[in-house]
Amino acid sequence: MKKYGITLIILIAVGLILAIYFASQETRLDKDVFINTTESIRNLQASDKNLLLLIYQSLYNSEFDNDELLDINKEISKEFKSLHTVTLSKEIEQSSELRSAIENFKSSFAQREGILSKYIESNIAISNALINISILTYQLQTQTKTDVSEATLQTVAFQALLGKINTLVFDAVIGEELQREVLIIDKKEFQTLSETVVFESPEKAKTLVQQFISDIDTILLNYKQHQAQFAELDSLKTTDLLNSIELEYTKHHNKQITISNQFRNALLVYGACLLIALLFFAWQIRKNYLSLEQQVTDRTKEINKAYIDLKESQEQLIQSEKMASLGQMVAGVAHEINTPLGYVTSNIDSVKINFEDINKTTNQLGDLNKAVRAKVRNKETISKALNLTVRSYEELEIEELVEENAQLINDSAYGLVEITKLVTSLKDFARLDRQNNEKINIHSCIDSSITIASNHIKGNNVEVVLEYGELPTISCFPSKLNQLFLNIIINACQAMKEKGGKLIIHTSHDDNDVHIKFTDQGCGMDEETKHKMFDPFFTTKEIGEGTGLGMSISYKIIEAHKGKIDVYSIVGKGTVIDIQLPINEQQ
Repeated sequence: MKKYGITLIILIAVGLILAIYFASQETRLDKDVFINTTESIRNLQASDKNLLLLIYQSLYNSEFDNDELLDINKEISKEFKSLHTVTLSKEIEQSSELRSAIENFKSSFAQREGILSKYIESNIAISNALINISILTYQLQTQTKTDVSEATLQTVAFQALLGKINTLVFDAVIGEELQREVLIIDKKEFQTLSETVVFESPEKAKTLVQQFISDIDTILLNYKQHQAQFAELDSLKTTDLLNSIELEYTKHHNKQITISNQFRNALLVYGACLLIALLFFAWQIRKNYLSLEQQVTDRTKEINKAYIDLKESQEQLIQSEKMASLGQMVAGVAHEINTPLGYVTSNIDSVKINFEDINKTTNQLGDLNKAVRAKVRNKETISKALNLTVRSYEELEIEELVEENAQLINDSAYGLVEITKLVTSLKDFARLDRQNNEKINIHSCIDSSITIASNHIKGNNVEVVLEYGELPTISCFPSKLNQLFLNIIINACQAMKEKGGKLIIHTSHDDNDVHIKFTDQGCGMDEETKHKMFDPFFTTKEIGEGTGLGMSISYKIIEAHKGKIDVYSIVGKGTVIDIQLPINEQQ
């Protein structure tokens, strides 16, 4: 037998090693981890695309908030740092391809980070200069005297040159290459003409001319470098690099899944070997102790059969009573579910209509976008599309619509929660729970039973008053306690069906027991009824209203939990049922 023991120990040790390694593999392959990681990568991809889009929008746009570019860049940096140093730290060590993809993006990101601040600085300088030139052009044109005959030619030439320079820089703004050499020549000509033109206010004109020349110098100084910075930012393929990271991570994850499957197969083979070994050991034991084993087996079969038959009868009886109680409440629960379901359906129809209005405005916005992005722009088409879009937006009353949708969705969510609570309570109550011994707080069972009995409570005009104390968790069969409390609550409601009243549920505990006290204002019981209330099939209800098993089963449930029940009742005044359940009793 010693060699069999050594063999068994070796097999168990091998199994433990395989199980531990397999568990570590499964932890790394956790579905939630994979989903969170890919979601983080896709967030980076979305932010990166958004940054590039904003860079395009910021080009020569004086109204653009350039700090937004830095903020998004910081968000990308933070997200990537978390992905690099925390989320993918182990995977990077294991996969050289993933490590290379990470380093490539890190390098490109650092390059972009260095260019971005310079781009923003030059973009602000050029944008401000462009705006100033437009303003100064108008101011200088208003300063020139056109009624002086000897200055008329110079004035006309000066105003024409102002218009030419303004057009030249404006063309650069809308995407055409700035003709730097032409602008330099025009600047010199502008300086020459400005000295010959007669102005309304010479001193003020002199200041405007100097500012105009300074803004042209700013454009000439920054334009070429700014174009190079923009082109370099546009050329960095960070989105492609993020796609590469996602691809390499997926490959690595799939590889780990393959390895995990191999170990799973190894565990299956090990299990088969262990099963064969155990069968062999069992055969040896049976061979050595055949006579005694046969006697014990026969006796055990008889005892097990009797115990199983008894247990099955008891469980079927309890389940039958439970399902009979549920059958009486199905119609009421269906009504409870139908009410929130009705307004959820109505709210969804309203939300659908609201989204149709929003979709109309979105489509018009799409038409405006197409018109603006067309290669050949038609101002009339753009203006018409813009007017239609603005008019549709104003008619939409978006704030009220969004607020209405939010309210409808919140109401629908509340209705679904109410339905969920009812369905969950029904499911928990109907479960057999034969061996499901759990540590729970009694309040959850009481709440579930109240939910199930809500139709009886409302139908008999009963007000439930909860006086919950602080309770410890106890070891019990929750489904059986649900049935116990439901039987008591329904009996109390039926006792108050004529006049209604209050059902007070009070909970407390001492060092050893949890106390649950049910006090109703019903018809009460006389002494004879009180002594027989736990007898099987005894009932004071009319035929068809009860089986007479409810309180009998309730008493057995309390006995199974090693608890006690006390009943106090006065005819015409009401009944008090006090249940004590042990706190530390091992079921």
